[in-house]
Amino acid sequence: MAPPGPAAGDGPAPPSLLALARQRREPWWAFLAGMVIVVIGSVLIAVVLLKLPHWSHVDRAMVRSEGLRAIVELLMLLGSVAAALLPLTLAVRWLHGRPLRSLVSPVAGLDVGLALRSALLWGGLVLLTVVASGLIDVWNGEPFAPGGQPWPQVLAFAAATAWMVVLQVTAEEAVFRGYISQGLYAATGSAWVTALPVALLFAALHTQSWSNGVWDQRALYFIISLLLSAITAKAGRLEAAIGIHLGQNLAAIYVMGVLGPPFPSLLGVGAPEGKPAGLAEVGTVLLTMAVVVGLYWYLGVRRGWVVRQPGAG
Repeated sequence: MAPPGPAAGDGPAPPSLLALARQRREPWWAFLAGMVIVVIGSVLIAVVLLKLPHWSHVDRAMVRSEGLRAIVELLMLLGSVAAALLPLTLAVRWLHGRPLRSLVSPVAGLDVGLALRSALLWGGLVLLTVVASGLIDVWNGEPFAPGGQPWPQVLAFAAATAWMVVLQVTAEEAVFRGYISQGLYAATGSAWVTALPVALLFAALHTQSWSNGVWDQRALYFIISLLLSAITAKAGRLEAAIGIHLGQNLAAIYVMGVLGPPFPSLLGVGAPEGKPAGLAEVGTVLLTMAVVVGLYWYLGVRRGWVVRQPGAG
């Protein structure tokens, strides 16, 4: 998982985020102080956001409208995470003297096409696993009728809230694969030493059911985090990881319904953390993720569908 170098015959490639983090030699205490600013700032902003429906009396309308309730609750949930962008911007500017963009791209400008290609590939692979799971259920004689909502209702819900998903995944990636990873890499010089603690933290913070032994979900988040770190190191920038995260969350929220009621989804299968997971569930997640990650890496990196080599058309 080393930062990419120049391609033969194409001239020097742009510097990678990790290489720049090493070259800057920024002190470890600056990153630590920055994380304190991010955590405190995010908590304060999240508290305000969660109080907004009550202060604006929207909560009264939410009682009468299930659709409005779902939209407002999801916006507040995602917005409390996206709010980290503000204190993160302040921390990077105050403590490091550089813009927030420096956590995403090593050069001026953002590669939106890279993010979109990554989101489409990962989201498509995730949807294929959903189809495959349904076919396996039918093959085993089990009905595949999860009872989702009509697609116009889901489409309207997605149109009202998907923009906040973009901000939420950007904020998470800017914090985990951006700020934290740059700080760790600047101190260690090892992409793997950087990726492992980030994956542990990512998995811990994404597991809501602390009382349940949901090791299948922890395994899922841990592996996804490792992939996000690997693709960031390979691309030398953050947009590919943002794309994976976006494709995952869009499919999970609006298709698979992992947040459960009252949020509309096409399948409506409900939250995945309702019961402790055994070895069979963990093994299924590990096998599925091995296939999906392998396909993404082969198609997205080896075949160049996502990360394109310099000079490629």
